[in-house]
Amino acid sequence: MRIGLVIEYDGTDLHGSQLQATDRTVQGEIESVLPTIFGRPVRLYMASRTDAGVHGTGQVGAFNVETDLNDQKIRDAINHYLPEDVAIVCASRVADDFDPRRDATSREYRYTINDRRSRSPFSRHRAAHVRQRLDQSAMNEAATRLVGEHDFAAFAGPATPPDAITVRRVEESGVERNGDEVEFTIRGNAFVHQQVRRVVGALVRVGRSQMEPDQFQELIHRAERGLATDLAPARGLCLTKVNYLGADGTGLPRTTRDRATIR
Repeated sequence: MRIGLVIEYDGTDLHGSQLQATDRTVQGEIESVLPTIFGRPVRLYMASRTDAGVHGTGQVGAFNVETDLNDQKIRDAINHYLPEDVAIVCASRVADDFDPRRDATSREYRYTINDRRSRSPFSRHRAAHVRQRLDQSAMNEAATRLVGEHDFAAFAGPATPPDAITVRRVEESGVERNGDEVEFTIRGNAFVHQQVRRVVGALVRVGRSQMEPDQFQELIHRAERGLATDLAPARGLCLTKVNYLGADGTGLPRTTRDRATIR
């Protein structure tokens, strides 16, 4: 049978989501405890790749195993052995052909910036700090220009292969203020490497009145590698949700689904 997981993690001390040979990662931590529960090595497949320091509240994974444990006991057993910075929010039986990455219709991210002049010790692991009151309205105006299908080459990180297709579809994008924090949220079918953090870097320039929303839009239209040079810190970024057709209350689909048409 195939088990789907919704995974939450504090990325502060993790070197990303994907398995690495020596460093701690989300996949590595979960895979290391599964043999204790199921008696054999188990491979975990994940929906989205997140970099070192990036957090997740809605990452999705899946693995194959034969077990008599029910969903709740699977979740509780994995959580019993996991370290404190990784947790399973829910576990659920899914279709045998469920692919967390290919079946995803969209992904949602949130980036948090604290713009109080004096930094906050309580947000240091989950928000970037900017010592200047940002113009949230201008940032939101610029962020709305992201909606639609565009070539995001200007926001691609150096790990993006030169011949990679950088066209992506953004379904929703906006910036809101909550007290001393500014939150950028974005939903899209997929994202190129470092796209969200480089978008935020440019939006901060807008918020500081160093760039106009029209100039931000020009970055999108020019679609040239290396234009968006400001990379926001990883700690402010969080993968909040991965969406699937026919998902139930757990956020996971329980039956066979058509593959998403855009990977």
